[in-house]
Amino acid sequence: MPFDATPQGPTTPTAPLLCILPADGREPAELASLRRMGWPIVTLALADGPAPASSLARMNPLALARASHFAFAQRDLPPRDALRQGARIAAAFRAHGCGAIHATAADATATAALVGARLAGAPASLIVRDGDGQDLARKLRAADIVFATGATMAGRLRALAPQIALRTLPLAVDIPADATPGPRNARLLCLASMDSAAGLRPLLAALALLPADQRPVVDVIGSGPLFDTLRAEALEAGVSDHARFLGARPADWLAAEGPRYLGFVAPDASAGDALRAMALRLPVIGPATPGMRDVVAADCGHLVPPGDMPALARALRWLTILPNDQRRLMGEAGRDRVLGGHTTAIRAAALAQGLATMAAAATARLAA
Repeated sequence: MPFDATPQGPTTPTAPLLCILPADGREPAELASLRRMGWPIVTLALADGPAPASSLARMNPLALARASHFAFAQRDLPPRDALRQGARIAAAFRAHGCGAIHATAADATATAALVGARLAGAPASLIVRDGDGQDLARKLRAADIVFATGATMAGRLRALAPQIALRTLPLAVDIPADATPGPRNARLLCLASMDSAAGLRPLLAALALLPADQRPVVDVIGSGPLFDTLRAEALEAGVSDHARFLGARPADWLAAEGPRYLGFVAPDASAGDALRAMALRLPVIGPATPGMRDVVAADCGHLVPPGDMPALARALRWLTILPNDQRRLMGEAGRDRVLGGHTTAIRAAALAQGLATMAAAATARLAA
């Protein structure tokens, strides 16, 4: 399998794991799964403020020198802020008797987490979700173990820092309760954030390539700053009756109404959205980007070359006229793929194995 799904050996430490939350302060779903596995978790949101500057004066001089060297090499957080946030992390590490520090994202909070690990003399792990952090190579080399989301991301990180200890985690989604869907509504579903037009413009162009009597109706769910702009572009392209911009919908709407659609269109190449659709038994079409190829297999969807509007138009038509028995089989294959490799429990199990390996290595170093 492309990730470490089955933990082996001890994976439940006695010392708590100090988890530094990402910049948005939201707790990743795998932490709840780790708790259910018996892991003691302490979370820290850096938005609450740094430690006072005076706390740095009480730090071990050698540890402070190592932390300062790393802080001044980073660009996503001013060195003074990185050191003060790191001091707060080190203080929390000691106060809770933690055994390791885990950065839950590769943003500026990871810089603070790695500074804190140096100040506390603690092992540190880093999880990379989308690879957009500044100075990522330095962060990778500074962590004791790095977790990549998906095989494509793992390859990118290995190219950036060949010598790192790297584990691959699956992209994971929450699975809605299984329910018998109502009758199909003869439309396609599309989720889009509308922060960018890069994904939806090819979809509108592909719809325009099809004869009017062969165009599917695509319900576009989502909101964002480009909502009105894209809706106007659909009108200008003559496809406003076939690209219906419905705005945002809550998760319970998706769980209830999603299974009634004929299939799912992933214009933004969001592998997470593709997995959510597959969990609802919807065949998926979208661009063949590396992330999409990680999750959408030939038995549960069809991927086309990115930017190839004629190919996307053919895929839209194919998905609309797919025979019902084939649609059902592809939907079942997609849900089985999610349940077999992309649940938060599977992701947490792989994470737990890597964290346990890091903790064991740290213990061995102390005993040496």
